[in-house]
Amino acid sequence: MMRTSFTLALPVWLLSSMALADVATAQRQVDAQQLGAAAATLEAQLARQPGDSEALYLLARVRAWQGQPEQSLPLYEQLLEREPDNADYLLGQGQALLWAGRPQAALVSLERAVEIAPDYADVQQAMQQARASLTSPITTTAPAASATTAQRRHELELSARQDWLDSGFDNWRSQRLDYASTQPEGLGWYGALLREQRFGEWDQGVEAGAVIALDDNWTLQPEVGYQPSPYFLPQWHADLRLQRRLSAGFLGAVSVRRTEYETTRVERLALSAERYWNAWRAGYTLNITDVANAGTPVGHDLALDYYYAGLSYAGLRLTIGEEEAVEEQQLITSDVRALSLQGRHWLDTRWAMTWEVGQHRQGDYYTRRWLQLGLRHAF
Repeated sequence: MMRTSFTLALPVWLLSSMALADVATAQRQVDAQQLGAAAATLEAQLARQPGDSEALYLLARVRAWQGQPEQSLPLYEQLLEREPDNADYLLGQGQALLWAGRPQAALVSLERAVEIAPDYADVQQAMQQARASLTSPITTTAPAASATTAQRRHELELSARQDWLDSGFDNWRSQRLDYASTQPEGLGWYGALLREQRFGEWDQGVEAGAVIALDDNWTLQPEVGYQPSPYFLPQWHADLRLQRRLSAGFLGAVSVRRTEYETTRVERLALSAERYWNAWRAGYTLNITDVANAGTPVGHDLALDYYYAGLSYAGLRLTIGEEEAVEEQQLITSDVRALSLQGRHWLDTRWAMTWEVGQHRQGDYYTRRWLQLGLRHAF
């Protein structure tokens, strides 16, 4: 009787040992950047044992790392059918959706994962990347093991703004056409055409910038702007921002900016910190500005955003301190107090409405209130 049991158990033990050996072999191939060989090893293992979740999970990640995130999604669906509350599977599915250029769908999986494992740092980081991909032109970064060519995402937004001023000043108007292109582990770029009316005059200009992922944590962002014949806007500006992703959902950044007007020059140092957690984002920026022949104003910007329904969000902005402003071609510095509400509401995966309302008090000169509306399209 014991011999019969041993005889029956031996094939099962051998199959289990072979499965472990093949998954271990595939993992070594991944570590050696041999992703094609690892995929072949795992496919052979799954042909023998279709129910091997460990092999299926590693193959799903390998497919995403190979730049085929869409091919990994059916594998994650199989895994989640077996274990719908597995945070690792939900994280992998969310990352694959993010690299496939579908950040809104990614957040659905990631929000489920954070409910199951609220302290899972990788989940929090992936959520931060997904949210940042649509709230700022920051690219997300794929794992170091990957050699992916993830899908590029393009976005176009047309917006208009009206400002109402008191103290006898004419109202302002502006229109913008913004474009941004991002890719999870690659180069991102953005640009804008703009026109503004103040003091009865119109100015037109262009802006352009790039986002360069230096590694998994460091990002460099240069930006320039130019107005060919300005009346009140600067002739040009140049900005360079260096950002570092930190643990526990934190970001740190430093940027330097030079703005050249017809009659003066403005240089600014900005130090920023951000924190993403659950459905929230908080940010603070210290602005230290050197205005040629006009002092060194210091200002503070505070931000708080709440995310809902994926990447839709509503946010609060507060500015206090000193700030420079253009008044009839003259640059002035005064105390400011500004408060605004803004947001972006996604109607579906491709179309979104953007909005902003606010009030800005420029010392004793004037109080300005504004409304901005925009339509955004992702493709």
